[in-house]
Amino acid sequence: MASSKSVDKACPRAVRNNKHTGMAATEDQVKGTFNRYDTIKDGFLRKQELKHAFASLGSRMPRVRASLALHHADVNGDGCIDQTEFNKLVAYTLKRGYKFK
Repeated sequence: MASSKSVDKACPRAVRNNKHTGMAATEDQVKGTFNRYDTIKDGFLRKQELKHAFASLGSRMPRVRASLALHHADVNGDGCIDQTEFNKLVAYTLKRGYKFK
């Protein structure tokens, strides 16, 4: 099985249609996107919520991207992103090069 780092390098900017259009996503836009997908509004982002958020950002492989994001940002290993891990998730996402129209 490939490590998450090798998979991440193989698809660093796996973004569909909006890859070459629009402006680079800002930190506030990415935070807003993730906050919208906190469907329970409990301050935690679970893998399914991350998958939907990455799909809305234009990821070609939102399930894979959600798994990689969890691996990168879920410091305590509880399977979700809490408020203390949120900024790490946002930084990871900004590095992927998503754009807003």
